[in-house]
Amino acid sequence: MIPLSYTGGFMIYLFLWIIFIAILWCRELWRRKVYDWALSEGSLCICDDCHYAFLVKPNESVSRCPRCNEICSVKRKKR
Repeated sequence: MIPLSYTGGFMIYLFLWIIFIAILWCRELWRRKVYDWALSEGSLCICDDCHYAFLVKPNESVSRCPRCNEICSVKRKKR
């Protein structure tokens, strides 16, 4: 049998918990990168008539709603 003091056993226990938490942290970073939502280059436009939200191409100021075919103006983001 291998002689093990309480201090040595406690240090091994803490070391294993630190390794376990580091593995979980790395897994969460990987999951966040894989499932991260990213908005495309376009802008979000909301139709004033039917309240349908859709993406428009970059640098467009006017677009047609895909649902009701009304003309919608694209609101610019304030920076």
